Formats: sequence, C-alpha cells, structure tokens
Amino acid sequence: MNSPTATATSVHHFRFSGVKSRARTTERLKQPLRPTWYGYPYASRVSDFIWSPTAEDVESANLTRLARRLGVEHYTDLHRISIEEPERFWPAVIEDLGLEFSVPWEQVVDTSRGREWATWFTGGKLNLAWNCVHKWAAGELAEEEAAVWQGEDGARLSLTWRELSDEVFRLAEGLASIGIGEGDAVGIFLPMSPQVAIASHACAHLGAVQVPIFSGFAAPAIAARLADAKAKALITADGSFRRGQLVPMKQIADEALESAATVTHTVVWRRLGLDDVPMTLGRDRFWDELVENTSGDLTPRQVDSEHPYLLAYTSGTTGKPKGALHVQARCTSRAGSSSRSRARLPTRRTSSPATASISPPTWVGSWARGRWWAVVRAGQRWCTRKARPIFLRTASGS
Repeated sequence: MNSPTATATSVHHFRFSGVKSRARTTERLKQPLRPTWYGYPYASRVSDFIWSPTAEDVESANLTRLARRLGVEHYTDLHRISIEEPERFWPAVIEDLGLEFSVPWEQVVDTSRGREWATWFTGGKLNLAWNCVHKWAAGELAEEEAAVWQGEDGARLSLTWRELSDEVFRLAEGLASIGIGEGDAVGIFLPMSPQVAIASHACAHLGAVQVPIFSGFAAPAIAARLADAKAKALITADGSFRRGQLVPMKQIADEALESAATVTHTVVWRRLGLDDVPMTLGRDRFWDELVENTSGDLTPRQVDSEHPYLLAYTSGTTGKPKGALHVQARCTSRAGSSSRSRARLPTRRTSSPATASISPPTWVGSWARGRWWAVVRAGQRWCTRKARPIFLRTASGS
C-alpha cells in the first residue's frame, strides 16, 4: 500500500480484479507482433466482431420474433420491458415457448413478501415433464430423434421422442411403486447419457425433486449432498468409463450411502452389465427390473408453479456445498427463454455446452424448445439439426 488512503481491501481488489492484466492485454495488442522461438506471435490483433448476422439471420431469429410479439424492434426495448414490465414480458415468453399450464396463473409475479421472496405465475399449475418431453411425443415430432448418445467405449443409443417419453413414463411409474412421490428428493448419480434425462424427467413427472450429482465425485462428496437434501432414493449405474478407466459407480454409491441414512431405495442402471454388482436386499433394484411390469400410463402430476423441481449444489471447492433450489415454472421458462434468445440459423441450432452429467436443466432447456436435440459423446457434445454438427467441448464421463 503506497498511499495513506489505500486499504488492504482496495489493493486486493485492484490486484486480483483483472484490471491490470486487461490493461496490459489491450496495450500489447496495439504493439507490433513479436515472434517467439518458433515464429508464433505473443498476441494477434483481433477484430471487434468475429461474426455478424445477415439480414436473413436476424429476420429468422427467435429474439426477433419475441420482440415483434411485444411490439418492439430493438433489443434494448425488449430488455427494458423485461425489467420494467415483467407482467407483460413473461406471458409473452410463455406463449412464444408454447409452455402449457393445466391451471392458468392468477398473477405473473407476487412481491408482497419483498422482492427477495418473489413468487412467479402464482396459482398456476403445470408439469415440466409434459412440457419438455411428453407433448412432443404426442405430436408430429414423435418419430424424430430426441436424443443420440455415444459412450466412451463406442456404445450408442438413439431415442425418438416417443421412445423417450415411454421411458420417462415407465421409470416414473417404477419410482412411484417404491414410494417416491411429490416433494421427495431423488439423487441422480449417473454417467453422461440419455438415462440422466430419463431420470430427471421421471422425477418431474412425479413432482419429485431431483438432486444431480457429478459422475466423477468420490463417496464423501456424494454423501454430503444426499444427506443435506434428505434424499429418499438414489439412481445410479453399475459402472462407467471415464478417460479410459472403469469407474465402479455402484460401489462408490454404496460407500456414500453409509453416511446418507435417509436413502432407502437405490435404482441401478446396468450401464456396463457387470456380473459382480453389489446389491443390498430390500434397498437396491436394477432399473430394468423396476420398470419391467409397468403399464406406462401414470398421469404426470400437475404441481404448483413454485413446486420444487431441482436442488443443485455448488462444487464445494471453497467450502461446504451450497444448494440452490429451482422450481418447475421458473426453471422451464428461464431455461427455454435463455435458449430461444440465441440466434436461430437456417442450417443449425445451438444448445448449451454445459456438462449433461451434472446439469439436467441443460437438457430441459434444449427439449423445452422442441425440434432441437443434442448428440452427446464422452468428452464432447455436438449440437445438431439433421446432419450439421456444431462441436462443443464438455467434461468426459460415460
């Protein structure tokens, strides 16, 4: 601290806020290029824009359609309405997304308890699984691919919207048969695969609360999240591959359950078909056996718009993991609107590159839109429409 007015806080902020490094970067880009040992420059001048949309791109953009629905032409006006007139903005978003409420809401936002305790779409009822999966299976997209997956070992699975919906219905009914219902927390400790989405939407189908758990976590990290959420069930796999190594997921889950006493049921997906999977009588069931005799006609549970849907925990890198609770209506509308706000190009569409193994809402955001899907592969994700892939990097784990 070189001046009497400088404080430790202000110096720390200046040193670690990135201000100095950004200033150096800007200054360096203005200088002539300097070669390294191999002739490569330290830094290259870059243009302000790496891509500019054509008039056709702008005209076909989802954001343009929403703006016109609200009677404006510019993004700044759309942004202003979202802040100043939420009662006007969000109904337009819901309508544009095609989200269906079984019971209409009475009030868009209620801040009577204070802005920090605002509730949205008060009085409305809906089901996220219906909006994200089932309604597409009931329409013209039924036989189109909804999810395509390739594992690290080359295993491949493709599901149409109809098949995906059937799997969600059957797993939801299977979970209901072991006592999982509205408000129950269900841990999802699975490798990156369509089974993540099936499990996620099966929970939403029942009105249960999913607790996604990163497939690379060790037993203590899994136990901490299950215990804090007071999870009643855990959905996992017999094993998976991660960077070429076999991961005994069921064994890891069993170790975690020693410190998560509230978990009374475990559902195991035979990802690898291992012969020596440890199973606890009365608690553990294989996924395929659980759904074997289901009828697949359990009606999706219509829940309040503020009903809990997802309990997501922070990584715990800087302390005890902190849980963030997402509810059915806001999770669906926010995920869908964020995805729809991106430019829609005639030959391709984009989706979030977030890791599917720990972020089921990523799938929700994609599927709430319809006609959009992701091809998921261990370590990579291609977001595609027809045969036009867009390469996006994700964490590995299959």
